[in-house]
Amino acid sequence: MATYKISPNFSIPVIDVPATSKNLKSLRETHNITVAQIQKLLHMENPQSIYNWENSEIKSLPRLDNLVFLAKLYEVSIDELLVIKMEKTGDMAVCERRMPFGIAPETLYFIAHTASPAAKMAIEKYFGFSLKA
Repeated sequence: MATYKISPNFSIPVIDVPATSKNLKSLRETHNITVAQIQKLLHMENPQSIYNWENSEIKSLPRLDNLVFLAKLYEVSIDELLVIKMEKTGDMAVCERRMPFGIAPETLYFIAHTASPAAKMAIEKYFGFSLKA
């Protein structure tokens, strides 16, 4: 992996995980949906993962397919679900893009056709794969 020096004014979109966690909880509460209901809809054995997603101190996000499910459940776009911030950096690692194995094509299609370019870039960075075919 090569690292290149770039302009100090350069910034890239990244997911603000603590703010996104707070947003996930707020959206759930606004829609009067319980953690138990989400657990049942996602066929989860226990609710701990959902509590982790909503805890800004844990810094954990749902899997990509669960993010898409939550966006549809709350009737919001991926951009409204995720909180994106611009991160300034003087270095940018350049590495080979990899395909998102194990993620349903419907999930990738939904993101590719509904998310903004900034959200797509932040998702790629967070989850470590390319949304481009």
